[in-house]
Amino acid sequence: MTGSVGPFAHPYLEYGGLTSIPGPFHCSEARIVMTALQADPERLDSLCATVLVEPDGTSRYTPVGEFVMLSFGSMVVRSTNPDRSGFFDTPYSDMGAAVERHVALWVPTVAHRGDGDVESIDQFALFLPAMWVDNPVSLVGGREIYGIAKQWGVSTIGDDHSCSLDVIGGDFGPGAMAGEQRLLDISPSPDIHPGKAVRELADEVGRIVGGGLRKLLHGHVEVPDRALLAEVERAVVDRQLHQVAVRQFRTPAGDGASGSTPELVGITTRFSSLDVKLLDHGFDVVVHPLDSHPVLTSLGIASQTAVVGLEVAADFVLSAD
Repeated sequence: MTGSVGPFAHPYLEYGGLTSIPGPFHCSEARIVMTALQADPERLDSLCATVLVEPDGTSRYTPVGEFVMLSFGSMVVRSTNPDRSGFFDTPYSDMGAAVERHVALWVPTVAHRGDGDVESIDQFALFLPAMWVDNPVSLVGGREIYGIAKQWGVSTIGDDHSCSLDVIGGDFGPGAMAGEQRLLDISPSPDIHPGKAVRELADEVGRIVGGGLRKLLHGHVEVPDRALLAEVERAVVDRQLHQVAVRQFRTPAGDGASGSTPELVGITTRFSSLDVKLLDHGFDVVVHPLDSHPVLTSLGIASQTAVVGLEVAADFVLSAD
């Protein structure tokens, strides 16, 4: 898995106008509303088996559990890169900041690394199969640098935690015309008591841990040097969150019908502050099917009532591993 500059890297050619900025990125004043959505575990398995695999087969990722986190958020983003842009004659860190609004899906995964006949699990990581942003510089940079599957989208977060997402797309057809379409709505569900939410969340954690323990006890995996336990401890103590993305681009060959060799990219989010609040309600989630955005249905996510509601306030730095 890569996250560093390779031996054959060349200077990035800047021209025209500002399209992307190198990281690391400091994200401040983050306000995020989150909920856990029931998904189809077989579809999660299929997605990860197709996308999150190193070409040489040395690493792969598998989903953990049957839930996918959905987040609606806003934050102020700025680059902390001290290098000076020759084209703009300005350090990237002095270019200023921009507000980014996002909607994202987060799939909890574990990394499997194989060496001969022994397979080990040594890291938790979150995979984002889709992220919608309203900032074009963030969209291009996120895809080019880290391989995050960013798309354009306009989201709203109400004072009562009601949220919505509009995207560009629609249903396919010879005479179809793409336009701005509603993809997601979530609204507070007062019928869900927070005590029930906590119990169901605890039950899901129990199922995840129980399944992992069963695999360990039956010898299906080996944990070298307590690596997995150390990773969990590090995430809690050091306030670090690991993510994995797949970076690939369409190539000129076949006018884009083919793609470059995919590469897995490790990303680390390091929190300087993190406050998580359990809301006193769940959410009614409405998924509006669109041919152009099948990511929700491809994960087996349908309209549903979600029992967990969280509000997160955070300050963090995002960078490649």
